[in-house]
Amino acid sequence: MRQKDEAKAHDILRAALDEIQSVGLAGLSIEAVARRAGVATGTVYIYFKGKEALLEALYRQVKLAFSDFVLRDDGLPLKATFFRMSKSYMDYVIQNNAEIVFVRQLANSPYMTDASREVSALGARPVTALLERGKAEQLLKDLDTTWMMTFLSETLKAMAALAANMPMDQRLAFQDTVATLCWDALKA
Repeated sequence: MRQKDEAKAHDILRAALDEIQSVGLAGLSIEAVARRAGVATGTVYIYFKGKEALLEALYRQVKLAFSDFVLRDDGLPLKATFFRMSKSYMDYVIQNNAEIVFVRQLANSPYMTDASREVSALGARPVTALLERGKAEQLLKDLDTTWMMTFLSETLKAMAALAANMPMDQRLAFQDTVATLCWDALKA
């Protein structure tokens, strides 16, 4: 049996993401991914059993990269970590539009599996822990954590879209303001 090449698997996943950005999730085909990756269609099937497995692997890769970039708890005080996570979230959305579009499309499709939901929950644990810690320390309002996470996620995504077209100096000031607004909305 041939040894799987991690670089080739990465290339296939990147090609799938690019293809989804081009034709959407519904239009994705293994053949188009193979063409875009510069491999034979059969090669894709060596790495992924089918479209569903490919999408699940891509979702896992994207969500874990997002978590690594945004949601690490670096041991700073709660407010400093909250601000860093908020600004990192906006940076990620600005820099990774294809990934954000893919995650939204998959989350609202029949391709969203229980395994993908587990990856999503696992990736959200650091922010859940941060919000729970903030409530326990009475620094944040005692609201349902899911509500707080939804508020933050949707607010930061929308504001990142506004920030994307700003000059860098304005963007940084804007991100500070948005993080402050989010903090002020949730602080006790």
